[in-house]
Amino acid sequence: MSTGGKVRKSVSGKWEVGSGIGRAISLLSKFCFAATFYFLLSTSCLHSDDKIISLTFHDGPNPKSTPQLLKILDDANIKATFFVVGKMAEKYPELLREIHKRGHQIANHTYNHKNLTTLSTTEVISELSRTRLLIKEITDVDTYLFTPPGGHYNSQVIKEASSCGYKMALWSVFPEDHRNTSPVIYEKVVSNSRDGSVVLLHNGPPDTIDALPKIIEKLKARGFKFTTLSELLKQGKGKHIVYPRD
Repeated sequence: MSTGGKVRKSVSGKWEVGSGIGRAISLLSKFCFAATFYFLLSTSCLHSDDKIISLTFHDGPNPKSTPQLLKILDDANIKATFFVVGKMAEKYPELLREIHKRGHQIANHTYNHKNLTTLSTTEVISELSRTRLLIKEITDVDTYLFTPPGGHYNSQVIKEASSCGYKMALWSVFPEDHRNTSPVIYEKVVSNSRDGSVVLLHNGPPDTIDALPKIIEKLKARGFKFTTLSELLKQGKGKHIVYPRD
């Protein structure tokens, strides 16, 4: 799909902005630095009176695994949150639209999936802004949640994301599904899930696809209800980790 313009890095290391989406990124970057009244909420485990859990899927959309994930979630009648990578959304816009159409939440996982702590301020802003604008263009959804690739962040990343009005969502259950087998993924999720847990899974590994129906069935049998991360935040009670702190 055409984005109407280009953003490229010159020999001097500065970003050059073309037309269309490039100008939009430039304007949004200026807005990000100005909008300092927002706070960044880092969510790991939210305590709730109900047995509520949120499944999050990182790194898609993926032409092979995303349709499979959507079918599993549809069959179970549950909603999840998809943290999408901008370059993948740009490559597979129809899959992003389908995620949105099915009623799932879409959130930002940066454009290139780079370690944000190694990037300049301008680059971090661009990573978030490009993906935000692509999601908006494709689905008409304006995102406000992001998660840093690999969980890598520091005070500067927090400051830059916060200035853009983003809330950083982490996780409390991670079965390392990018390298574990289906039985291990199942056991780690089922054993460690609690009320208000945020589960990190990936949009891609076959073992994740294999384990997911069993995970959902077991947690439902234990009385868990599934919801999007946004809804979990609304219902969450107890200790929240907020950056920057007052």
